[in-house]
Amino acid sequence: MILLVIAKFLILISLCETMTMKQIKNTGKMMRKSCQPKNNVDDEKINPINDGVFIEENEVKCYIACIMKMANTMKNGKLNFEAAMKQADLLLPDEMKEPTKEAIVACRKVADSYKDVCDASFHVTKCIYNHNPSVFFFP
Repeated sequence: MILLVIAKFLILISLCETMTMKQIKNTGKMMRKSCQPKNNVDDEKINPINDGVFIEENEVKCYIACIMKMANTMKNGKLNFEAAMKQADLLLPDEMKEPTKEAIVACRKVADSYKDVCDASFHVTKCIYNHNPSVFFFP
């Protein structure tokens, strides 16, 4: 049910203008409510992600993979580059678009080094953070 709500919200937003950071964070909360219990991960382990603290535990890695799959930015264990770039253009506030797209381009091939989707998602996300922490947000 929550996936349907999120999907409708993302479609609605994509038909409108870019999202505000408040809207992005609210969407992130909905995604988190879905992925967090599926991966049995505590807030204390995922809250620090936004500050660049990536705890290398399977629950955290798979939580990141869940969020990325839900956002359609990870597909078949690889970064869904075209979708990630399109979402950056459509959804992000103007001041975040170009720096985010630069980070996506820089991290495009990171997932290719990992067979496990959780590992791949974790390292892509970490790369994007490291490329430009000032525009990074992760639910």
